[in-house]
Amino acid sequence: MTLSSSSRPTNPRLALLVIAVVFAILNADITTVNVALVTLGKDLHADLADLQWGLNSYMLAFAALIVAAGRLADVFGRRRCLLAGAILFAVASLLCGIAPTLLVLVIGRVLQGAAGALMVPAGMAIVSNAYGAEERALALGTLVGVSGVAQSMGPLVGGFLTAEVSWRWVFFINLPLVAVIMIVAVRSIQESHAENASHRIDIVGVLTLAAALTSLLLGLDAAEGPDKDQMVAFDLIALSLVLLVIFIFVERHTDNAILDSKLIRLPAFLCSCVASFLLGFVFFLFLFITAVYLQERLDYNALTAGIALAPLSLVLAVSGVLSGRLTSRFPLRTLLIMSCISLALGLAILSFVPASYGYIGMVFPFLLVAAGVGPGFTLLNTAGLAAISAERSGQATGMIYMFRFAGGAIGVSAASALHSTLFHHQLVFRLSGTPLSFAQQKVLEQPGAAERIGQIDSGLVASQVEQVRQAFHESFAAAFTGTLRLNVILPIAIAILAMMLLEKNEGIKNTASRDVVG
Repeated sequence: MTLSSSSRPTNPRLALLVIAVVFAILNADITTVNVALVTLGKDLHADLADLQWGLNSYMLAFAALIVAAGRLADVFGRRRCLLAGAILFAVASLLCGIAPTLLVLVIGRVLQGAAGALMVPAGMAIVSNAYGAEERALALGTLVGVSGVAQSMGPLVGGFLTAEVSWRWVFFINLPLVAVIMIVAVRSIQESHAENASHRIDIVGVLTLAAALTSLLLGLDAAEGPDKDQMVAFDLIALSLVLLVIFIFVERHTDNAILDSKLIRLPAFLCSCVASFLLGFVFFLFLFITAVYLQERLDYNALTAGIALAPLSLVLAVSGVLSGRLTSRFPLRTLLIMSCISLALGLAILSFVPASYGYIGMVFPFLLVAAGVGPGFTLLNTAGLAAISAERSGQATGMIYMFRFAGGAIGVSAASALHSTLFHHQLVFRLSGTPLSFAQQKVLEQPGAAERIGQIDSGLVASQVEQVRQAFHESFAAAFTGTLRLNVILPIAIAILAMMLLEKNEGIKNTASRDVVG
């Protein structure tokens, strides 16, 4: 590492404060926006199926860029990339806040994801360089705690702002925080670079990966449409597979690839990445459809939904931190399998809880899901990084993040496709005897439909309006539970991967000292 001689030495405490605020913003940004989606969907006249883009566009950009962004930080300077990411994040947040249409919002979310990808690896490198070996673990552990608290507070903050002020302030609130980051960073962080860092950036790999993911998400989105869109969906998904093959080929023949072949060849690290992809898939799928279910089926407003999700986020954060400490007492393999069992049980139980039980019936399975996901992310990071040398940990962490958020983006899109398909078929079946036009049925598939059922002007008598209301609620509940049941198998797959990973890495349980931001 080299330092800029023209700048003052880095202040470790202020540097940690700056990066902690960065991690707080980026972790809260997913959960705050998640509870605001239904409300912003109403204002922007979006279908329920289109709400997914408020989340997966952010995760797609983050996943595609984070590894390359880490190399940019090493080459051009960590502080410089941190400040560039902060500026971009502020501009993107402003764009999201003033967005007149969903398309503009999605563009802003893509820019936010790109900004986050710039800031995360730069921030972790700054903290790692600011502290010695003994203090570094505590500093990175602090980032874990801050990230968890921010994630758990996100639903409350997002729900309050959406219900009491405006969903636009979910984005505007980032602006003063970014200003603090920039002011303190300029005064307290010294510029640094990685020694002998290659200036070659795998631009072809980044573009190919982004194109493959985008094509897949667009294909899943098109699959929710009418029959004429099914061929388009098939073509897009096929294109994504072709692009993925091209991406793999490019990565195998490119120096400084975003997917380092030396790391991918390590069975333990590869299994950790794949398991992180699956866990990101199932968790963000769950988070997305649960927030929509609370507001559409249980008629919660954004604030109430945020309060309902807060226990889940809090348990997720606390269990994630605690699991890292438990690795010194219990085998990592055992802890991972237990977390997978907890997640699978939570999803299964929740899928069989009658809608009439309301939120009370959802609390226990919520906690089981959180107790599975929180440790799962932390333990998979620890397991993967234990298989490599310490000097490769930065690049390896970026790759794990890439797999996690790629899985999350695809999971949200899959959740939207599955839920929309199941809901549509259930609704058509239950309304077969009701004289509703196609346009009126489409109204029931838009955000806030539950509030507009009584306003459908079709000459229905009161009993028929009640039949429509019942059909809507029953169809929504059936789609929610059906989507959950289809994904119970994923934690089982993660458990199998965990057993495969640890069978070849005896003694991995004693690596707890290598804290990784989860």
